Amino acid sequence: MTHRFFCVIISKNYILAFILLSLVIFGLTFPNSYHLAVITTSISKTTMQYDVILDPGHGGIDSGGRGGENTYEKDITLDIVLQMKEILENAGLTVGLTRDSDTDATHWTNESSSRHRRDLIGRFKALHGGKLGMSVHVNAAKDTNQKGAIVFYHRNSYIDHRYAQAVFDQVERVQTMNHTFVVPRSNLMLLKVKPPVIMVEIGFLSNELDYAKLIEPTFRKSMAEALSQGILSFFSLYALEQTE
Repeated sequence: MTHRFFCVIISKNYILAFILLSLVIFGLTFPNSYHLAVITTSISKTTMQYDVILDPGHGGIDSGGRGGENTYEKDITLDIVLQMKEILENAGLTVGLTRDSDTDATHWTNESSSRHRRDLIGRFKALHGGKLGMSVHVNAAKDTNQKGAIVFYHRNSYIDHRYAQAVFDQVERVQTMNHTFVVPRSNLMLLKVKPPVIMVEIGFLSNELDYAKLIEPTFRKSMAEALSQGILSFFSLYALEQTE
């Protein structure tokens, strides 16, 4: 039997073209999380500067939710977070803020993208500067019957779940809860921060009962105390686990 052998000679140009085409296809099909992974890697060695980073939602031209004529989410969240900062510092923790005035968080990044994207990335980066983080928001919905607070944590994270539950247990003492449990989410960028971070929606501006609470200074003070106590109760436990 006669065996025939064929030899195919591929030029260097064809090889280079194939490699280039492969890289293009790879780039087009790479998961959307790649950009987030790059950002996370770039700040993974950030020194923890604070025990807690607090993020008052929205700010500047981004007012967030609106209730009535002149009630904005950005003002409510900032008021509560500034009170929390004082409470936590009096308890001995060091506290950082993503913003401390009526501005957004775009100053935290040099990212070249839309203002909304830069604001989100800025908060994401800033939250890496703490051992713990919390983003505080106020909700709004088309369904005006929706009311109460919601505590979100990163899905499949045991430590984030414990953190969220510690805060939930304190918040439900001062506010109706929209859910009877902490809510897992996997699509919220701020919950993907490496240190444990949770997001708390403290009520609905679109609900009459919640709105009446949210514009009341005494309620905001009670909420600031509840959120702070949740952080303090979890922080001592988390610090202990980190040293074991």
